[in-house]
Amino acid sequence: MSVFIDTCIFYALLDRGDVNHLDSIAIMIHTLNGKFGKAYTSDYVILETTLLSRSRLGVEVVKAIMNFLNRSGIVVLIVDESIFKEALKLLSKKPKRLSLCDAASIILMEKLDIKVLASFDLKSFRGLVPNIIGKGYYASLSDAEKKHIKSLINSI
Repeated sequence: MSVFIDTCIFYALLDRGDVNHLDSIAIMIHTLNGKFGKAYTSDYVILETTLLSRSRLGVEVVKAIMNFLNRSGIVVLIVDESIFKEALKLLSKKPKRLSLCDAASIILMEKLDIKVLASFDLKSFRGLVPNIIGKGYYASLSDAEKKHIKSLINSI
């Protein structure tokens, strides 16, 4: 089993005011603990995350996410020419629904047989990937697990 982490998970993790902040923390804690198996993202997702974070949250947040990624063990996949071409084909079929980053994420998931996407972007991905975790993740946890996550947050 493995998981692909989308931009919105990283962004909500960084933005304490984001409505999905607690969900992203819970997802990331479980990801880092291996609950979903090996964790992946892509260079396109990192590019999107850093651009969004810098414009909305500032340069220091970009430094924090890069530091986090370097220590996290999350594998960053590089979109090569063949993935890029396949992503362009998918994008051309669904230009109102997908970005190039989203299309590349879907292609990478297919190529690596990744069945779980961590994302809050249901509009783009619903029906195109096998399983999405995101919105409401924290609320779906047991009371004991919620308490554990809260204690981890408070210890930071």
